[in-house]
Amino acid sequence: DNQTLCFKPDSIKVNNTIGTELNLKAICSRAVAKGYEEFYFPLVEGNRLRCVTNCTSDVAGAIDCNQGQCFLEKSGPACRCFSTDTLWFSGPRCEVAVHWRALVGGLAGAGALLLLVLLGVLSFWVMQFRRKDAGEVLGRSRADDREWFEVWDDDAKGTFFNKGFEDDRTAKDANFQVALQTVDPNVQVHIQRPEMALSSM
Repeated sequence: DNQTLCFKPDSIKVNNTIGTELNLKAICSRAVAKGYEEFYFPLVEGNRLRCVTNCTSDVAGAIDCNQGQCFLEKSGPACRCFSTDTLWFSGPRCEVAVHWRALVGGLAGAGALLLLVLLGVLSFWVMQFRRKDAGEVLGRSRADDREWFEVWDDDAKGTFFNKGFEDDRTAKDANFQVALQTVDPNVQVHIQRPEMALSSM
């Protein structure tokens, strides 16, 4: 409709500082999911460009997960190990194979050992507690005996002692006589029975 397009050569300015080469890494970074850009790199095969990771099996430097599969996570490539009916695989590259029977047996043995240790500690604690109680009872009975001897009066009726034995610490005569005529059989002797007092802990 009578419109013309006018081109003026001096209206275009060329900037020589801008690079025109094709950046394959940038192409892969734009093509992959966000957060995984740093783990992808370009692989040119003939006239075809592929963006691959270390989990890609047919590239140089690929991770071998042995009995597992390589997955790309946000932290980088990682192996997830498989398990079978008889084997359980573990390790960073699934290189360790453990038999299920050995695993269950080891766990059962560790549980039994832990139980034995707990029973040993418990029995040691009970023995210490009983020994402490027995020591307190023995201490109380010794204290009661000491108190009884302190209360005992040598002048009480019905008592006697060998003065010569006390002085010489040896018996001078093998036989000695007790003067029963001085004992009054009508006097009642009252002895308080010992009582056991239990301490509360």
